[in-house]
Amino acid sequence: MCWNLLQKQKAVVSTQSTGGRGAVTQTNWETSATLYKVNRKRKIEDCSGSNGYGSSHSAPTSDTDDTATSGSTPTNNVPLCPPSTGSLSQPGSYDGLTRIKNIQQIEMGKARMVPWYFSPYPQELCHLPVIYICEFCLKYLKSKNCLARHRMKCKLFHPPGNEIYRKQNISVFEIDGRKNKSYAQNLCLIAKLFLDHKTLYYDTDPFLFYVMTEFDQHGLHMVGYFSKEKESSEDYNVACILTLPCHQKKGYGRLLIEFSYLL
Repeated sequence: MCWNLLQKQKAVVSTQSTGGRGAVTQTNWETSATLYKVNRKRKIEDCSGSNGYGSSHSAPTSDTDDTATSGSTPTNNVPLCPPSTGSLSQPGSYDGLTRIKNIQQIEMGKARMVPWYFSPYPQELCHLPVIYICEFCLKYLKSKNCLARHRMKCKLFHPPGNEIYRKQNISVFEIDGRKNKSYAQNLCLIAKLFLDHKTLYYDTDPFLFYVMTEFDQHGLHMVGYFSKEKESSEDYNVACILTLPCHQKKGYGRLLIEFSYLL
């Protein structure tokens, strides 16, 4: 609207020029500029409201308020919870209790790891400085002596299930969450220590788990895994994926993703 008015003023000024091609007088230009500024000011006031500021901002009352308004995020946009970055995160869903890390350390084989997030292990284990986990069956125990006694009984030296891939010292085992429920549940508890928004703990029947292992003279040790639904309505190739922190930055995560597309 304002631009059209300015164009009309220019047209009027042009017709007032000498012979149609003369120079425009200084007075006509000043009049046009003044009209343009007045109309532009009216338009801004009509759009912004009576206080001259938008509906989402209030007028600054001091130099401090002005700086806060122009240089920082308004307080009504500040999130009330940590940002959700997991694949299973739901906007607005936040449970503060599940953000509190309840396990200090876990030990699997030669690796001792510091968990990142909450995991629903039994309450009697949460006060211990270290939880010991059998690296083959993934059973959790409260002391090193208990782990030693367990290893005398445990006959596993690799994950249960079928070995579906092997190259050099890397193998992948397919594990049915219904047939190997105890192993699958323990695997989910470990994964929850390092995945913020993992929601599956105990209902493992609808899922298949693909565990990647690394071979040495003591057996096949888990380095990571991914899971997928047996029947996915969205045809997803991965439901959850994890590489253990002690084996990260070795290319295992990329290999797991590539393997998931081949199934």
